[in-house]
Amino acid sequence: MTTRIATIAKSCCSPHHGTVYELRPLSEADSISLFYKRIFGSEDLCPINLKDVATEIIKKCGGLPLAIITMASLMTTKLDRREEWVSVCNSIGLGLQNYRVEEMERILSLSYNDLPYHLKTCLLYLSMYPEDYKVDMFRLVRRWIAEGFVKFESGRSLVDEGKSYFNELINRSLIQPVSIGLDGQATACRVHDMILDLIVSKAVEENFITPIGGPMQTLVSQEKVRRLSIDYRAPEAVMSHSSLIFANARSLSIFGYSEKMLSISNFHALRVLDLESSVKLQNCYLQNIGNLFQLRYLRIAASSITRLPEQIGELQFLETLDLRRTWIRKLPASIVKLRRLIFLLVNGSQLPEGVRNLQFLEELSGVSMYNECSKDSLQELGSLTNLRTLQLTWHISDSRGDRAAYTDILASSLGKLVSSRLRFLRIVRGPGSADIPLDSWSSPPHLLRELYVPGCCFQRIPEWMTSMANLYRLCIRVKQVTQEILHILGGLPALLDLELRSEAADEPMEMLSFCNSQFRCIKIFRLYGPIMGLMFEDGAMPELEALSIEIRACQVQSALAGHPDLGIHHLTSLRDLNVWINCGGATLQEVEVLEVAISDAVNLLSSHPKLYFHRDNQEEMVNDVIMRDGKRDPLDKKY
Repeated sequence: MTTRIATIAKSCCSPHHGTVYELRPLSEADSISLFYKRIFGSEDLCPINLKDVATEIIKKCGGLPLAIITMASLMTTKLDRREEWVSVCNSIGLGLQNYRVEEMERILSLSYNDLPYHLKTCLLYLSMYPEDYKVDMFRLVRRWIAEGFVKFESGRSLVDEGKSYFNELINRSLIQPVSIGLDGQATACRVHDMILDLIVSKAVEENFITPIGGPMQTLVSQEKVRRLSIDYRAPEAVMSHSSLIFANARSLSIFGYSEKMLSISNFHALRVLDLESSVKLQNCYLQNIGNLFQLRYLRIAASSITRLPEQIGELQFLETLDLRRTWIRKLPASIVKLRRLIFLLVNGSQLPEGVRNLQFLEELSGVSMYNECSKDSLQELGSLTNLRTLQLTWHISDSRGDRAAYTDILASSLGKLVSSRLRFLRIVRGPGSADIPLDSWSSPPHLLRELYVPGCCFQRIPEWMTSMANLYRLCIRVKQVTQEILHILGGLPALLDLELRSEAADEPMEMLSFCNSQFRCIKIFRLYGPIMGLMFEDGAMPELEALSIEIRACQVQSALAGHPDLGIHHLTSLRDLNVWINCGGATLQEVEVLEVAISDAVNLLSSHPKLYFHRDNQEEMVNDVIMRDGKRDPLDKKY
C-alpha cells in the first residue's frame, strides 16, 4: 500500500506485524546527480555561471525526486539565460524540506505556467482519464485533433504534430512515458498522481473539464459543462451528475456502466464521444447517435456492441471511428457517406462496398476480406491514396476457382498505395487463404516503414525491397532462407526488427553466416523454419537485444564437426535469447551438447541475457549409440 497520507498508512497496518516505511528524501549527492544528469548529462558539463543558482534550486527541492526532475525539465528550456534561472529559483519559496504538499504544488505549477498555451490545453485534457490510467498516445492525439487543439505546423500532418506535443510533455516530465517502442519513443503515458491533482484542480477551476466518480471525484457547480468525464465504477457517479447542464458539452468520456447512464441524446454539441464500458452496454444505447451532428471522434470499447445504426452515416464531420473493442463484423452501408473520415479502426469487419468514397482516410485497420468480398471493393481500395496505415486480414480461399483474380487485384491495389503515402502495411492471411503476389509490385515503396506480411511467401527477395531506406520493421516468409537473402536484408539501413520465416523443409539447406558489415542497427531478430545452422561472426549485429532462432540439433553437430559454437558470445548487446531446438534425427546427447554450448556462450556475455530453450519433435529423437569415426552407427534406430 502506498500513500502520501500517514493516517491511511497506519490504518492499513496490522497491530502486531505492520510496518510503515517512510520514504526519505534523496541525499544531497544523489539530488545533485539526478538534477545535472537530467539537464546536462553530468555535473561537469554545467556552465560555471549557472552552478550557484543550480545548487540553490536543488536545495529548495528538498530531496524529492519528482520535484528535482520537474525543475530540471523546466530548466532545460532556459539553458543560456541565467536571469530566468534566478527568477525561477526565487519563485520556489521556502523549499520542501518538510514535505509540504503546497510547496510541491507550487513547483509543479511553475512547470505548468511555463508551458506554451497549446501544451497547457493538451495537458489539462489528460484530467479526463481516471487515476493511473494508461493513456494510448494515438488515441490521445486523435482526441486532441477532434477538439481542435492541434494546428498545422512546418508542413507536418496533424498526427505528427500531435505526437510532437505528446513528446514535449514527456520531455518536460509532466507525463510519464510507458510502452517504449524500438525507436525509443513512448506509445503511451501515465500521469503522476500529484500532477493529476494539479491539472484536475486547474481544469475544474477554469471549467475546462468536469470529472465525476472514482478517486478524482470533484465537487462541481451547476454551471454549464464543457467536457465531462464519468467513471461509473464509482457508485456516487450517478448522483453527482443529476443537476448538471449538458447542452453545450463538447466531450463525453464514460468509463464503466450503470443502468442510469446518461443518454447521449442530451448532448447535442458533442465533438468527442468515448465509451469504455462493460459487456452490459447494449446496441440500443447508440440508437440516436445520428443526432450528434458535430461529432468528430467516436470510440466504442464494449464487446457487447454488435452493430451500428444506419444513422451513423449522418455524422458528416466524423473523423475518427474506433470500434476495435466491439464485436461488430459488418459495418452499415451508410459508413461510406462519412467523407471526412480519417481513421477507421475496426475488429474484423468486412471491407465495405463503396470504400472509394472515403478519400480522406489515413488509417484503415482491422478490416477483413472474406469470400463474400467483391472484386470492386478490392479495386476501390487502391484509390485511397492518402492512406498511411493499412492493416487487414485476408480470408479469400485458396480453393476458389477465381482466386487468382482476387489476389492480383489486391496486389495491384496495394502497389498503388505503397507508391503513394503508405507507411505501415500489415496483412494477416487466414488459414487456407490464397497467397498474395506482392513481389509483382513495380514501384519501390520508398516511404514504407513497416511491412508485416508473414502469410505471403516470397520465392525470392523482390528488387524493390532493396531500396526501402525507411523500413524499420519487416516480417516476411520465404521459400528458403539463404545467404543471399541475408546479404540483401542486412543492407537495409534503418531495419530494427526482422522476422524471417522459412517454409521449405525438403530443400537442401546451407549454413548461414552473419558478418559484421550487415544488420548494423537491428535490435530484434527472429528466424523460424528449417535451417542447417547459423554462425555469428565477431562484431555481428552490435545492437541486437532479442534473438529467437530455430535450429536442427543433428545438422548443427554435423556442420560444425561436433563442436556447436554458433558465435553467440559475439552478440555483445543481447538481452533475451529464445532457442527452439528441432530434436528430429538427433540423439539426446547431441541436444544436450548443443544446449550446453549455447549456455556457455551466453555466460560469456557481460549483458547477462535471459536464455530460454524449447525442444520440438522430441518423439523423433534417436537412441544414443556408439559413434564410429565421428559418424552415427548405421544400426541406429528411432524410439
